[in-house]
Parts: sequence; structure tokens; C-alpha cells
Amino acid sequence: MTSRVISDVVTVDGEAWAVRRAWPTSRNRIAIEAQKGSEIRAGFLSAGHVDMLAAGRDPKLPGLERLLATTGNQLISHRPGKRAVIRLAEGGFAKCVRSARAADIIAGQDRAESFRNGFALPNVLASDDSTVVLSTLPGVELHDPRRLGVDWAQAWTDALDAWALAAEETVSPMPVHSAASEVQVLEEWRDRAHEILGPQLAEVDSLITDVRADLLNAGAAPTGEGNWGPIHRDLHDKQIMWDSVAGPGLLDVDTACLGERELDLGNLFAHARWRTQQRIWTPDDAEVVIREISRVTSASGLDPRRVRAYERSALVRLACVYAFRPRWSSMTGVLLDAAHE
Repeated sequence: MTSRVISDVVTVDGEAWAVRRAWPTSRNRIAIEAQKGSEIRAGFLSAGHVDMLAAGRDPKLPGLERLLATTGNQLISHRPGKRAVIRLAEGGFAKCVRSARAADIIAGQDRAESFRNGFALPNVLASDDSTVVLSTLPGVELHDPRRLGVDWAQAWTDALDAWALAAEETVSPMPVHSAASEVQVLEEWRDRAHEILGPQLAEVDSLITDVRADLLNAGAAPTGEGNWGPIHRDLHDKQIMWDSVAGPGLLDVDTACLGERELDLGNLFAHARWRTQQRIWTPDDAEVVIREISRVTSASGLDPRRVRAYERSALVRLACVYAFRPRWSSMTGVLLDAAHE
């Protein structure tokens, strides 16, 4: 079990709020997002002290207060000091970031054009230096099988077919995310989480050593080889939409880059295992997804060993990420178990 240093609940103005998500910000400070009903508040934990931001405000996100002043606009996520997402009453969503950071989102949208071969993508409707307004995609996330019912398998077939089509076109230039880059991301998450991993830290360190060797072995293809192409880099079920008429759509594409395409499939594989442990998916639901990943791996001529290598990396990274989430932190051992060969 992880060292449970993040409380499930914080008290705000005498009321209990459930801590939904948390992120490391510094060695002694953790950012939190708390929820009560449909309301969201963000703040920080430090040395047992809770310091919540004023409702709907964030001094580092200049567009947040302005957008929430409009009746009907609703805050749906808030990582304090980093990013917030608002559902707009008039339709669409707004991403609020730090000053001068909106350009990064727009650049990511441009890089993701390769994915339009198979996916619908949000369109940029308006922007300034700290906010980007994006169009809404039709359909539902491929996260809750109950919302898709008998269409669950078809939705995943369509989504993986759409993903495969992105390999046919590469927008240039694109930043490169190599196997070494992935190892660096994993090591950074280990460093962020090491103080709350408790007795799992030694296992995480051992797995990182093993995963590093696995990712950087002779199977790592040089940039531009056949298995390289456009990747989302953070592909999981909550990033994919599906509609019976419009087909699949792809969200949060500002991470798009050039890399080994097995990375995206490994990340999906890891999330399929995790959703089963979270009891969000049944084993049968997960098997549908795993079967489709295996199908597109073969059809695309990709290497299942590289998919597994990237899956292992994702599993260890997810263990570090979810160590900060009170609801799930006691279960992260199953992620590490799955990462062992």
C-alpha cells in the first residue's frame, strides 16, 4: 500500500469536500481539486494545512474568473496554477492556462492534423494569450461502457481504425518523443511521487531499471523507421469520443508528436487493465479493448513486444500518478504487479 498522506476530504468554509485529484507541485506542497455536488474548488496542501483558492479564481489563470462570470458557464476541472476547463453555456469548452501558454495548445492542435484522417478533432473557435475556446465533439467518451451498451465493441473498432489511419500522414515539423524521452517522463514521475510511495518505492525503482532496459534495447527503432509516426502520447479512454453517426473523435491533442506508434497502444493497454481493477470496466469490457489493440497492432505491422514495453512504462507511471489520488492510492500495487514480466 502507498503512504496515504493525502486526505479523502478537506473542509472548506465548514463543509466537507471530496478530494477528487491531486498533483505534486513541490517537495512539500500538493495541488488538489475537490468536489461537492457539481461544484469544484482547487487549492493546496502543505504540512497538513489546507489553503483553498477562492471559488472560481486562480491568480495564475487570468481567464478563469472572467469566463466564470458569464451565467451558465461551468467549471469542470481545475488543476490550480496550471489549467482549468470550462463548459460554455453557448456551446464548446474553454481551456484556461497561464499567460502566453495558449499558443502551446493551438500549436498542438495544428500538430494533430494527422489524426483528422480518421478522427473528428475540436476546432479552435477563439483564443487569447491565456484561453482557448474549442468546439464540442459529438458522442460520449469511451470510458463508461454503460453509456455505449451494445455499441461498445463497434466504438472501439472504429476508434482503433481511426488511430491507424493517422500513420498515413505526418504533419511537419513535429516534436520527437523517443523511447529515451519516455524513460525520462517515467523517472520524473518517480521523483515527484517518491515521498508518498512508501514501501512501494523500492519496487518502483526496480521496475524503472527493468523498463528502461526494455525500452532502450535493440528493439528501439531509430527516428523515422517504419513504426514511427504521429502519436497522441497520452491516449486513453477519456480522450476518445464516439458517436454512431459522426464516428470517433479525439480530445486533448496538444500532446501530439512523433514517436514509436506502439506507445499509444501500450498506454491504452495499461488503462484497460487499470479500468478493470477500478471496476469501471468488467473483464469482458476490457477484453473487447485488448482484442482491438491486438488487432490493430497486427494490421499496422507494429511490434507487440514494443507495445508491451510501453505498456509496462505506462503502468509504473500510472502507479505514481494515482498515488496522489486518495480514492485509488491503496490500489496502485496492482499496477506494479501488472508491470512485472
